[in-house]
Amino acid sequence: MVASQDNDKAKQTSVNATSHLAEKYGWKNTNEAGYTINEVPSGLLRPVKIVCLGAGASGINLAKLVQDQMQNVELKIYDKNSDVGGTWWENRYPGCACDIPSASYQFTWEPHIWSQYYAESPEIFDYFKGIVVKYGLSKYIKLRHRVDHAEWDEDEGHWNITVTDLESGDQFTESCDIFINAGGPLNFWEWPKINGLKDFKGVLVHSAAYPEGLDLNGKRVAVVGIGSSGVQITAKIQSQVEKLYTWISTPTWMTPSFASKYSGLGGGNFKYSEEQKRRFREEPGYYLKYCKMVETQLQEGFLAFHQNTAEAQGLEKMARQEMMEKLKGRDDLIEKLIPKDFPVGCKRPTPGNGFLEALMSPNVTTFTKALDTITEQGFLDPDGNEHEVDVIILATGFNTTWVPRFPIIANGYNLQDQYRKNPISYLGLSAPFMPNYFTFYGPYGPLGQGSALCMIEKMAEYFAQMVRKLQLENIKSYTPRLSVALDYQEHTDLYHNRTVWSGNCRSWFKGGKLGGKIMLHPGTRTQYMELIAAPRYEDYEIQYRNRNVWYWLGNGFSTRDLDGRDLTWYLGLVDGKDEQQYFEV
Repeated sequence: MVASQDNDKAKQTSVNATSHLAEKYGWKNTNEAGYTINEVPSGLLRPVKIVCLGAGASGINLAKLVQDQMQNVELKIYDKNSDVGGTWWENRYPGCACDIPSASYQFTWEPHIWSQYYAESPEIFDYFKGIVVKYGLSKYIKLRHRVDHAEWDEDEGHWNITVTDLESGDQFTESCDIFINAGGPLNFWEWPKINGLKDFKGVLVHSAAYPEGLDLNGKRVAVVGIGSSGVQITAKIQSQVEKLYTWISTPTWMTPSFASKYSGLGGGNFKYSEEQKRRFREEPGYYLKYCKMVETQLQEGFLAFHQNTAEAQGLEKMARQEMMEKLKGRDDLIEKLIPKDFPVGCKRPTPGNGFLEALMSPNVTTFTKALDTITEQGFLDPDGNEHEVDVIILATGFNTTWVPRFPIIANGYNLQDQYRKNPISYLGLSAPFMPNYFTFYGPYGPLGQGSALCMIEKMAEYFAQMVRKLQLENIKSYTPRLSVALDYQEHTDLYHNRTVWSGNCRSWFKGGKLGGKIMLHPGTRTQYMELIAAPRYEDYEIQYRNRNVWYWLGNGFSTRDLDGRDLTWYLGLVDGKDEQQYFEV
């Protein structure tokens, strides 16, 4: 068989070539009920518009996906910050770093040669910023623009998004077919409620809004909070400051960093050598194997999150021994800091490299009762004595209630009201009563384990499949069925009785509440990725733009019949080319 050289035989007919056939041949195209055939072929992707909140990792990945893989999609991303990067632009406090190995904290489509095993905030920000510049994604992004309100118009089948330009103060409304919330669960920081907070005359900062260039050398500093940011700050600045005050009012487990099998001594960080970086750069296959080696340790640890398993017991024994050894001689800290009534993992593990050592330093004073009062010059200790400080750093975390910080309204329901009572979510991806509303890492998503970036990619691919079907099949809206979301919640609630997350602790996994619902996917990351690999459309209420759901079939032709692609593709492609060729035997 020889391919014909006569390219004139190739049919490159326009997809619109069939639109006149009904009129030309006098075919009936409207029935007595008023239904009319759409005189275009099936397979056309109707134009849609997506508005996305947030230009962090999720928003950046979405922009790359839209640019590379989606057609007839207009995307606008709004972010309140003055640059991209999300949490890695906002969090610039001393010692800020990722507790996931850098080899795992990167997009699969943009591997990077990192300077150290656990990358620090500036390097991670540069990674995301570099992606935006390299691939020209800034055309999708509007910075210093804050989303203040979102409301679904059922008659029109679109969202009306109220946006404020933070530079000019102007407010405008942007309409879109699909609204995607990529704001993340941990970006709404708040000042804590401490008596006298506003009276302090020194420098008062929050870790989530830390000013660049703040000099702490030789200063008297108070750090309030022992979550991940407080732990990292304390370990980083202890050797710089004249005096450091900390508070431990609730117990917490200090553990080695994630995937510590391949980290530095004692689970610590290390810099890659020039030789290692050269080999990573010059041998992509070798670097892939290295990344898979590190990622595998993250993937294999699921049993450690389950009560009474040997893995969980071993992890707790190791953490207890290490904490007692590092705090030797400080029975007060051992008594207060090491938990007695909840297991390792009940809260997200806090890698404590350098923190416990800092607490033992002579220039550090640690109180075991909560800070109650701040004064003009400093604070009062539990005995009522005043201590003067130059700087107070509040590492007190975020609002973790899942309640959106602006109204999201559809058909009489405000998602804020629903989430205040009971955050009901469909797989952490969408919410009942909210048509065409999708979220990255919503309640009941895969938050408890491993790197977020590979999951972000899978979520975006899920959304892309939903959008393509909406474009192809003349769909007006998807809304997850309440019954399905409640069934998922019931299964999750029962499942988590067996996990360490159900322990007697406060955690942002539980909305910051003692005994709150555990809003994590009840399974491994592998299971979650398989679960969302293809949308379960049966879990959604689907509304169409036409009363006849088959309107999108059009005039009986497919775009493949008309656009020059291989008409016999089902027999296999010749030379891998999906194009129509004519052959002679």
